[in-house]
Amino acid sequence: MNPSGMRLSQWLGEPMPLRKVADLLGVDAAKACHLVRAGRFPCRVTKERGKYVVLPADVLAAMGLDDPIVRIVDLLAGADFARSWE
Repeated sequence: MNPSGMRLSQWLGEPMPLRKVADLLGVDAAKACHLVRAGRFPCRVTKERGKYVVLPADVLAAMGLDDPIVRIVDLLAGADFARSWE
């Protein structure tokens, strides 16, 4: 991979809590834990410090979204463009 670019999921970084992911996927948050235990949750879930979490790349995949490469120069150009509209 180009050193000046990273996948979008890498920029997002931290694992997301199960409740938040369930909300994004339209899954009833109260039933999310039951679905995980039954192996029927729509994406891969891990346990971290006693809580269920999901990596951003897995959330993007479950939502059917691409995980594009984002280059820092493009982010900076976008920020400059946005500032020009202030």
